[in-house]
Amino acid sequence: MHSMAEAEQALLAPENHPPEPTSRVLADGYRYMLAHINREIEMNLRNDPRFPEFFRSMDMLRKWTGENPDTMYLKAPIDASGYYRVVFEAQDTAEWRRPALRVEAEKAPRLVTFQTITSVPGNSGELAEMADCSNQTLDAINSLALQGENGRYEILVGPERPAGHQGNFLLSKREMPCPASGEKRVAQARYLSVREIFSDWEYEVPLDMEITRLDSVGANRPPLGVDDMAEIIERTGRNVRNQIRFWNLVMAFPMEMADDRNGDGRRALPLNGINQPAPPFTAGGVAGAQQLYAAGIFDLEDDEALLIKMTAPLEPYYVGFQLNNLWMEGPDQQNYVSSLSGAQNPPSAEHTRYYIIAARDPGVRGWVDTTGIEWGFHSMRFVFARDPSADELPVLEATRVKLSEVRQHLPQDYPQVTPQQRMAEVALRQSHIKRRWRGH
Repeated sequence: MHSMAEAEQALLAPENHPPEPTSRVLADGYRYMLAHINREIEMNLRNDPRFPEFFRSMDMLRKWTGENPDTMYLKAPIDASGYYRVVFEAQDTAEWRRPALRVEAEKAPRLVTFQTITSVPGNSGELAEMADCSNQTLDAINSLALQGENGRYEILVGPERPAGHQGNFLLSKREMPCPASGEKRVAQARYLSVREIFSDWEYEVPLDMEITRLDSVGANRPPLGVDDMAEIIERTGRNVRNQIRFWNLVMAFPMEMADDRNGDGRRALPLNGINQPAPPFTAGGVAGAQQLYAAGIFDLEDDEALLIKMTAPLEPYYVGFQLNNLWMEGPDQQNYVSSLSGAQNPPSAEHTRYYIIAARDPGVRGWVDTTGIEWGFHSMRFVFARDPSADELPVLEATRVKLSEVRQHLPQDYPQVTPQQRMAEVALRQSHIKRRWRGH
């Protein structure tokens, strides 16, 4: 229990580099700490690789690591020496086979990724883990490459592909290079990580999915003993403390949220700007497979907006835009338009999208509601159906403007949104989020 008290100090003590403690930041911070406790309790109580089951590593009450508001994050514990079968059923998967198609009926998530990973980033509480290769993805596959029939899919997970096996397969043990040391070592997966990514929130529905370990079907899981519970309580407290400290350090140093920490004359995330798309650098090797990212910091007055223009010569198969607070959490995406997927903010003329970050509604498509956050960061994710060339990548531009002047920076025929239409937009989000988490 002592480490639980230490977790509160990770929110407050200067050596842990917490953000400036405004009323909103502190309220968000204490809720963030409780969410970590909640997540760690479930993760540790269900962390038995002989009897695996999927659990939420993030949800509306457990936001963490700059999570994608379009994504349902699931994890299941695995043992690298065992074999596991994942079986799932999906609604209409036509868009997986024909990426340009748009189905307006119940359908599968826009994209689903499966990754075997060695660990969860942040449990050490120190930035050194970002370079020591303790967090790695060993293997990955997404729904664009899965083999299945009539909406039913199976994936086998194990240390090596069995002789004659021709179906979907993920390795749980693999020799992996470590760029920091230049050495190779055999890495062993401890989790199967699944991301169900939703773009069309009106029609896309979650998978019906289960995981079983092949040599423990029908066996009894032994009850936890006193020593087991003592270890779980100690580990829960330690991990909560270390997770809060680790992500504070990530925000302060690699992301340079407050200032130029390495003295190179620039900020890793530009202030009221945006980086160009690139692979991730903050998730220790277990970020979403095949995703590109872009990000920047917003720091706005109530009468200002940050207008971001995205020009994409090649339309991404998936694109998402979101905000994050100073604890690296996304704000409420259920009751506010605080994020936008590609389907929610389709391109206008000439392959262009606009995103308008502001505290008040400018009355146009593309508004991203800050929910009262004055200072935070915004981020984008991109997945392509094929590898894009350099000149096919999106080009991103950011301009800080007065809220009253937003429309002057948009095309003349740019879609307007009435208050009634905005309320309908929020109502659809509320319905989708409730359905997304209902079965898990």
